[in-house]
This record gives sequence, C-alpha cells and structure tokens, in this order.
Amino acid sequence: MAIAVPSLAQAQAPATQVVGGTIITLGGGLQQLALPDMNFTFKTDTDGAAVKRQTNGTLDNVGGAFGGSVETPFGYWGATPVTGVASGFFANVDNDTRRKCISSQSLECEAENIVDNPHQLDSFGFDQFKTNTDRNVNYWGAGGEARFGRAAEPVPDSGGYLFRFGYVGIGGDVRGIDQDNKLRLTGDGFSVNSLKYTESLDTTYAGAYLSLGGEYNILGYLGMGSSWGLRSAINLRAGIYDASTDYSGAFTPDGGNTTRLGLSKDQVAFIGAASFETRKQLGPRTSLSLVTDYEYYSYAPQMKYVNADAGACGGTCAGSVSHTNISDSDAFEVRTTLRLNIALGAAPGPAYSEPLK
Repeated sequence: MAIAVPSLAQAQAPATQVVGGTIITLGGGLQQLALPDMNFTFKTDTDGAAVKRQTNGTLDNVGGAFGGSVETPFGYWGATPVTGVASGFFANVDNDTRRKCISSQSLECEAENIVDNPHQLDSFGFDQFKTNTDRNVNYWGAGGEARFGRAAEPVPDSGGYLFRFGYVGIGGDVRGIDQDNKLRLTGDGFSVNSLKYTESLDTTYAGAYLSLGGEYNILGYLGMGSSWGLRSAINLRAGIYDASTDYSGAFTPDGGNTTRLGLSKDQVAFIGAASFETRKQLGPRTSLSLVTDYEYYSYAPQMKYVNADAGACGGTCAGSVSHTNISDSDAFEVRTTLRLNIALGAAPGPAYSEPLK
C-alpha cells in the first residue's frame, strides 16, 4: 500500500509514506530564491561621508530544480509504523543587474577597496559610472528522516474529514547556499575608470528538525470532486541549524594591484517550512505529485563593505562601515516540482481494510 504524504525533509524530496514497500521518487521543476541584496557602491556628501548605499545586485529569481528520494518502511514501533526517507535536491538560480550613478554638486558617486589601507589609494570617486553585477547561486541539500505514524486510507477524496493526522517525524540534513558574485564598474573617474570585484559567499547549514504531516480534503469534505482521484497533503517542519559562512573577496582597480580578503562566521539559524502536495494515482505502482514547498531562513549572510566613512569620520558617522564584515539578514524560497513516485516490490493489495499488527 502506498500513501503519498509530503515531507520537507528536503526541499526537493516528496512526501510519500509507505507501509510494506519502497518508493523511489524523481522530480524537477522551478525554484524561486530570495537572498539579501549586494550593496557595494555608494554616494558621499561634501564632507566625504557615505550617506547612501547603492544596490548593485539583487536576487529574487526563478531557476531550475531537481531532486529525488528513497523511502522505505522500517517496521513498527509498538503498533506505530516507522518509515525512513533519504533524499536530496539541487537548484541553480542566477541574475544579472545593471545600475548607474551620476554625481551632483552635493553627492559624489564612489567605490571603496574591500580593505581600508591608509598607505594606498583605496577610495575611488567618479563623475558617473555603470555597474554590471552577475550573481550565480547553487542551492542544495541532503539528509534523512524517520516518520512515526499510521498511513491514511488510500481512498481518493473520501468525504467526512477536513484534515486527518498522518505522522510525526524527526530528521537531520545538511544544505548549502553557495554564491558566486561578480561586479564590473566602468565610468568617468578621477584616478581610474574601471574596477572589478568578485566574491565567493558560501553558507552551509547543518542541523535537526521536527516535522508533522497530514492529509486534507476540502473538496471531499464539501461533497465535491470525489471522482477526480486526487489526494492532498500538508507537511510542516521546524529546525535549528548551525550556519557556517565563508567569504572570499578580490578587488582590482584598473591598472592596480588586487586586494584579497577572507572572512568566516558561525551563526545559529532557524529554518521553518510548509509543503503542499496534490497527488494522482496512475497505477498500482506509480503516482504523480505536484508539490509546492515554502521555506524561511532566519539567517542568510549579507556583506557590509567598507565605505568612505572610515576615513572621513573615523568610523563614527551614521551608516559607517569601518571594515568589511559579514552581517545578518534572512532568506526565503519557494519551489514547485512535478514528481514521479514509483513503488518497488509486489503490487499493493487492499491492505487498508486490515488492522495494524
């Protein structure tokens, strides 16, 4: 007997609970990922203090996503069936952003080296400039989960219930948000006319979570859609993770030497998620699922780059950044995938009419 109940053990893995057989799932679809902005250039006032940051790179885009899972029964814990799931996913999202800046009598367009060095030229002023920023992000994860609970009866859209509990789960996973960002500046400058900046900003999340799954039946509860053969399920998940961020940056002015900087940071993060699945049984061994996953990250890194305030007012001005550092922000992702679920072993029989043993 195969019952589809979604799990957010991984963003890409479906939620199929099985008692009596193993299910392999493969899927693909679209990934939307919203990450903190990249604010590198800025404007300074007549005193040389940075008063306005410019957003050079954004990321709230859609890319491709792929993944799969293997789900198998572990037996019973007392009278409670136990199911194990191992799963993984991979997604890629990128974006290209173009910005421009024009100086005025009161505000000047500037860029700063990532390291404030009083013994070399590190602040660059421009009459005007344009920036072209490319952000490429790999988003991935892998882990495992054990689910404890009784599978729902395999009767599509049977009426009489709005929601029924399916299982509780406990699991652990490792996931990553790996960014490669490149900025190219060209303009009319006082000392140079072009700059290059590249950075690698990788965050790895490792932790554990609790999950709760169940089945809802709005149409069946209202007496509609009983002949469509659809199943709907929901899964909620909450976990605590260690978030480890590594930064590596390189700044090169036209005709000058490259400055490099490496930083790291560890942070505790909360990840909360909800998944909604609609499943159609195609045969005794196969089903097709449309799954939408929503996930919130309480921590995602945002770089704060040194600006002219460090030299203009000793780092005491409002908005001053005296040294490049890794700051805190958050992130959000939505994934919609179409997944094929394939049951292995003997064809499921009408075991839903038998009591649990």
